[in-house]
Amino acid sequence: MEVIQEGLLKVEPGLLLWTIITFIVLLLILWKAAWKPLVEALDARAEKVRGDIENADRSRQEAEKLLAQHKIMMDNARNEAAKFIADSRAEAEKLKNDIIEKAGADAEMLADRARKEISLAKDRALGEIKAEIVNLSTDIAAKIINKNLNPNDQKALVEETLNKVRTVQ
Repeated sequence: MEVIQEGLLKVEPGLLLWTIITFIVLLLILWKAAWKPLVEALDARAEKVRGDIENADRSRQEAEKLLAQHKIMMDNARNEAAKFIADSRAEAEKLKNDIIEKAGADAEMLADRARKEISLAKDRALGEIKAEIVNLSTDIAAKIINKNLNPNDQKALVEETLNKVRTVQ
């Protein structure tokens, strides 16, 4: 205990009083000079952080909105591209069918023309044959009239006429 009464831990009332007064004065000076600016700086910093968080939140919301709009625009572009492709395919199919139909109509028209030409050629040939038959018949009649025919002559005349008709065909 002697160490306490004589050493560093010895309490002197005057020194204690002056230490307390010095501490309070220093505390008041710090309160006026440093505490307010320190608190104001901390409040300003907190306000700035709060504003930055709000700005970041607004930016995030706007980015999400832009992303949604971008997705909608991409979907619309995909749909338009798919529609364009489908329309192009339908148009190509229609064009193909039109070409096939026109080719079929042209082929049918050519076939009809060929049939008509064949029919006309056949009619012409038959007309020529008929004319030749008439001429031959007239020749035969003239020969019969000019000659009295016996059965052998008549048979020879008929065979000759038939041979002429066969060569005409």
